[in-house]
Amino acid sequence: MKNKVRIALIGAGGMGRKYAEMICGGETDSLVLTAVVCRNEGACQWALTLAGRPEIYESAEALYAVPEKYDAVLIVTPHQTHPELARLAFRLGKHVFCDKPAGITVSQAVSMRDEAEKAGRIYGMMFHQRRYPKYRAIRELLEKGELGQLERIMLVNSRYYRTAYYHHSGSWRSSWNGEGGGALINQGQHILDMWQWLFGMPLRLYAQIPFGKYNDFLVDDEATISMTYPDGLTAVFMLTTGEAVWQERLEITGSRGKILMEDDTLHIWRYGMDIRQYGETAQVTSRELLTTEEEVRSFDKAEEPYAQMLENFARAVLSGRAEELAAPGAEAVNALALANAAYLSAWKGEAVTLPFDAEEYERELAKRMEEERAAEDGKMTVLG
Repeated sequence: MKNKVRIALIGAGGMGRKYAEMICGGETDSLVLTAVVCRNEGACQWALTLAGRPEIYESAEALYAVPEKYDAVLIVTPHQTHPELARLAFRLGKHVFCDKPAGITVSQAVSMRDEAEKAGRIYGMMFHQRRYPKYRAIRELLEKGELGQLERIMLVNSRYYRTAYYHHSGSWRSSWNGEGGGALINQGQHILDMWQWLFGMPLRLYAQIPFGKYNDFLVDDEATISMTYPDGLTAVFMLTTGEAVWQERLEITGSRGKILMEDDTLHIWRYGMDIRQYGETAQVTSRELLTTEEEVRSFDKAEEPYAQMLENFARAVLSGRAEELAAPGAEAVNALALANAAYLSAWKGEAVTLPFDAEEYERELAKRMEEERAAEDGKMTVLG
């Protein structure tokens, strides 16, 4: 089809269906859904209702046996299945758009990136928060250097409250064996991606993680991560899925100004002069001579920009220009690296320098998987 990318959906769960209905409902101009992998009768019945009647396949293997039917795949399956599905698609010469995260370990994310580069295919990730106007405004301010040299960052996010019902909604959820972790590997991937997109990667980090603080499982539902950067920049990242009150708060303090984001409002302070220079030269004891200007920007709540991300991917495929991607798949390595490093730090009880030993992380993860399996076997024995 001229000026259309034929895409195949692998993963007909909640988010997969949402994306498919957007494509079939005309919310993207450059995508057409030609195939869907459905592993159960309910999914097949749903697929039959889609406009355009995409072909239905019972497995990814069956889909990959007919590569002439599509140009790209949309992967929306449990985390651990992403790497192999993506690698196989790249080897078939297909483009890949993947839901987050890119697997559960840095090594997996790197393998996906490398396969995409080897195949010369377009590889995008559904890090849709990069399209939030408030974050784009912050990035623009930082790129312009309006805050001067960054001094301190603090983030608190309790947006993603989750109940026990949610955690038990899939056998793979909220577990080392199924999901590869908890909040940091799931909801936290969006926030960690946003973090590295705005601030880059730290030199080292130290994480305090009270695993299973709010729930009866062995993975994380809260994490506090302290990070250090070059030039004295310090940062604290705090994520929880166990608090009732929604909060998205981000403070960015620099030598020329400060940004405070509270939900959808930005407060921006600009100093009359660099605070370091002021501190060295002002003939007063405090802020008496420092002038500041405050700007307030408010952003309306809007629909999540999933359709925009899908269209962005399709246009990158049509143009052959990976640099047009809003969220290149190669950058998914960074969000996973931050999550993996935080887990490793918490397990070891010490700071971790980046890049860290990926093999050590995988060994430690395997231990947690074994502990989790043993705990589950114990529960089954008691119930029996």
